[in-house]
Parts: sequence; structure tokens; C-alpha cells
Amino acid sequence: MPDSPTVLLTSGMAGAAHDWELVLPALSALHRVHRLERPGLDGGAPRSGLPSLHEEADRLGAAAERHGGAVVVAHSVSALHAEAMGRRHPRSLRGLVLLDPSCGSAPPRPGRPLRAAGAVGRHAASCVAPLGPAIWAAVARSQTSRPLPPAVRAAGRARFRSPNAITAAWQEYLAFGPMLRDLAALRQRATFPPVPVRVLTAVGGMRASTAVRWTRCHIRLARLLGGCHRLLPDSRHQVAWDCPDVVVETIEAAMGSRG
Repeated sequence: MPDSPTVLLTSGMAGAAHDWELVLPALSALHRVHRLERPGLDGGAPRSGLPSLHEEADRLGAAAERHGGAVVVAHSVSALHAEAMGRRHPRSLRGLVLLDPSCGSAPPRPGRPLRAAGAVGRHAASCVAPLGPAIWAAVARSQTSRPLPPAVRAAGRARFRSPNAITAAWQEYLAFGPMLRDLAALRQRATFPPVPVRVLTAVGGMRASTAVRWTRCHIRLARLLGGCHRLLPDSRHQVAWDCPDVVVETIEAAMGSRG
């Protein structure tokens, strides 16, 4: 463990530290592990505005630098942050594991002002809060092929009673399109470092045509980053809940291929 780089775990959209409960015991026995959370989803106050790709990349980079570099494990939308971190802070990234990462082309610019939509969401959050635990649970159940882990269910429901968490989730949803556009631009001007990369694709519950498109997008992403790809046909989007053993195995494989 002393010679092993720190592992940073960062969740997908509206995710928090409880997302990693099933992988943490095995992983922390082998490595120094830190679960990162974002403003509003960490139990504190949300941002005053929408998050940006560069802001999230720099937060990841700063966390990695505090530990002398790190292997980043990123789920869903945080894969955008992690790739951008590698391009902006290449010396701090020791390896990258992407769990069913967000993938695709940047959408057209929205017709409605995002700041206004963010302000509406902030004001509506208190009204939505009584329904927050039920909404969170319904979304979470749709993203896993197993029953929700009890610790995850309890933590998620408790967290989404808070208007702060609801506001933060809405902000992240609104910021998704701009982040895709910013990452496309960043790829044109900054290279990705030569570190081990693993991409896991979850297609459980998908229609065949959707699964093919999703898999092809991830294969292209793995090639772009010089990494390896693995298909998980029975896992849904929450890979760390459905296949925690595979996640740990994949992190270990990335560690083993360093150097």
C-alpha cells in the first residue's frame, strides 16, 4: 500500500459518497482510497451557479496533487471531469477507470438561458424536497439490476430530503451539454497523458440497437484515450452496485499495468 498511488472515486450525476459502499471494503484493504463529493451533494450548500467542466477538472486535479498523483475512478458524467483533469493536469493522473461513462457528441446550444433555468430550479427545490427521497429511489432502482444496497438506499433517501441536494442535481443536469461541448474543444488543444485506461460498458436492460450504439461510443472513447474496453452485458448503469467485484478487479488491472 505505501508504494501504491491513491485511488480517487468520483460519482456520476447527482451521485455522492454512498455510491461506493460496495467497492470500498475490498478496495480500501489494498489502497489509500478517497471518495470525492461535489458542492450540494456533499450535504453542504450548492454552487451559486452551474458547474463547469474546467472547474470540476481542477477540483479533481487538486485532490490528486494533494496525494502526489492518483488513479481516478469515475462513473457516468464524472468521466468527462476525469478526462478533462488528465488533459489539464497530466502529471497528477496515474491511471483512469471509467464506469459506464457519459459518451457522445455535444448537443446544440440550448434555446433557453441556462442561468434562468438554474434559478428556477433553486427556487423550486424546497417544493420538490418532500418527494426527493421517492424520486431518488425510483431513479436509482432503474439503474441497477439488483435490489438497492441497504446502506446506499438509506443514505440516498436521506440526502435527497435536502433542497441543497435537489438544487445541485438540477445544476448538474443543466451543465451536462456545456460540459460535452467544452470537452470536445479541450480535446482539440490538449493531449491526454499515456496512463493506463480502462472503460467498462453496461448494457443490461437496453434494447439491442441502443446497446450497440452505446458500446461503439465507449470503444471509440477507449481508443481515443489509448485504453482497454470491457463489456458488461448484465450490468445496468450503476456498475459499482451491480458488479463491485469487477470494478475492484478493473482498478487492480489498471494499477498492474502502470509503468
